[in-house]
Amino acid sequence: MRARIYPLALGKILHHTISNINQEVAGLMIGKVTSDAVEVWDTVTGLQQSSPAYVKLEESVMALVAEVLMENRPDLYIVGWYHSHPGLNVFMSPIDVETQKVYQTMFPKAIALVIDPVQFSVSWKVSDLKIGVFRLDKNGKVVPVRFTLGLQRHKVLESTLIGLQMLDLIPQKHDNTDDGNVRVSTAKMLDIDHIVKFFSKTKKLLTSKKG
Repeated sequence: MRARIYPLALGKILHHTISNINQEVAGLMIGKVTSDAVEVWDTVTGLQQSSPAYVKLEESVMALVAEVLMENRPDLYIVGWYHSHPGLNVFMSPIDVETQKVYQTMFPKAIALVIDPVQFSVSWKVSDLKIGVFRLDKNGKVVPVRFTLGLQRHKVLESTLIGLQMLDLIPQKHDNTDDGNVRVSTAKMLDIDHIVKFFSKTKKLLTSKKG
């Protein structure tokens, strides 16, 4: 099994993690499964509890996204989750493993993407971009999943248009702070103007990774 991540999804993950470089952040990956890969077309985040070494996405976020997809995009579904390990490198912690078990219980082919964006945020060199995709095997052991950047022209266009539609489908919520826990809003993640400007800086990724 392998994964294929499309540009809009990767751009949103990079934007989200680098915009919150001093804390872990998390979100959901949306896509579909083809005959040869789990495809990640878009990402969505929402309220979460976060610190430099911990993040927990509110359960209501998954419920909301699943409902929106079922009603409006039944051909797409939550194919996994992503989170950052700023400055800690790419791996699955014991807590991450437990979280992944939940995702694979709901969707057996679910994947987890882990990113450490710190070096890349300074150099903007592809070689400094630390990303790993993982899942659990039948014995509960963490195994890496080979992934590529999806560049099929029609799917790049389709996934981008779907991402734009999601702006209107997912209710936006305001940032707030609760008992010292940082909460990241859906609105912040879905600010398409900032994402486009951000992703324009990472165009070299498109020519550096093929899939």
